[in-house]
Amino acid sequence: MKSFRRITAILLASVLIAGMFLTSCMKKDETAETSEPAAESSVPTESSKEESSKAESSKAESSKTAESSKEESSQEESSQIPVPEGNMNLLTGLYNLSDEAVGKRPVAIMINNHFDSLPQYGIAGADVMMEMLVEHGITRMLAIFGDNTEIPNVCSVRSCRPYYAEFACGFDAIYVHVGGSKAGNAMIASLGLADFDGQKGDYNMFDRDPNRLPYYALEHTMYFKGENAWWEISNYGYREELRETHATPWFNFRLPDDYQSNTTDKAEHIRIDFSEDYYYTDLEYHPEDHKYYKFHSGEIHYDQSTGEQLAYTNVLILQSDEYYSSDGYRHIDTMGGEGYYISNGTYEPIKWSRESEYDRIEVTSPDGKEITMNAGTFYIGVIDYETPLVIE
Repeated sequence: MKSFRRITAILLASVLIAGMFLTSCMKKDETAETSEPAAESSVPTESSKEESSKAESSKAESSKTAESSKEESSQEESSQIPVPEGNMNLLTGLYNLSDEAVGKRPVAIMINNHFDSLPQYGIAGADVMMEMLVEHGITRMLAIFGDNTEIPNVCSVRSCRPYYAEFACGFDAIYVHVGGSKAGNAMIASLGLADFDGQKGDYNMFDRDPNRLPYYALEHTMYFKGENAWWEISNYGYREELRETHATPWFNFRLPDDYQSNTTDKAEHIRIDFSEDYYYTDLEYHPEDHKYYKFHSGEIHYDQSTGEQLAYTNVLILQSDEYYSSDGYRHIDTMGGEGYYISNGTYEPIKWSRESEYDRIEVTSPDGKEITMNAGTFYIGVIDYETPLVIE
């Protein structure tokens, strides 16, 4: 009996051991089956490698595009310049016009530029300075102030020539002069140009500078009382408001301080030989303030009242036909021609034109496209096609 029980126990133990062994094998097989796919995925085929590489490359490209987009967006935001507060000066695109001058006519003053008249005063603040030849190789200038409430006393003022009157008319300006040539006075009358003439003895507007009288010839001593201009315009009965055709910006201006170049052609020094080595103008570019500094026949051209050298953001060289008439006076075609626009250290060729003396100058590229200009003051040199000109 005891032997039977012992045998039975042995048999049961054997069965239990066999069952445990079988269960263990089954678990190992299941583990092996479930681990095989993982082993396959960890060693990809060539095709899965390419797909994985493409996916990673796509992600990288997307990341680069996103980064580039962010950089461009950041650059655009940093380059955006807010529109300044204030009133735009239509001649320059600068926002420095007084409230009283909004929509009002500018004032254009004939400036004596003879060696014996230097230095002038009151001219550094002009928004536009035009320079042209008169007789005997001598130049005169036309200083144009867009704000007729902010004109200083200006000295010395000289006589009219017809082409100066024509350009002043194109600005819809009140023209300031002291007499004129026969052709010049005739042009003022023909155009119906509103003017202040110092030869007529209006002492509210003109007088001889007592500090100059002992040292200068009489013709170099007349000064214009600029501070009286704004109210004398109405006292003279002249139209005060700009014509509708002139009530918009003179050119397509960028915002102030957004200095840009339209080309890569360098223009760091300009020389205009109005009369060879007798009267000539140099303009030197200063990149720190984006201005061209003016020299008169080799000497710094400065304003006596401020000690400031004349300097301009924009330079226009206007080439046109010039000739002498039988009366011995020079005449200049003011209707159009070719030339150059110079700003921010670069230059580009232009065409300029207008339909009549009452129209503003339009400046385009040679193929007729509008040119965008930097906001700022202008120096305009008007020359014939034979005048030596250096831009470098």
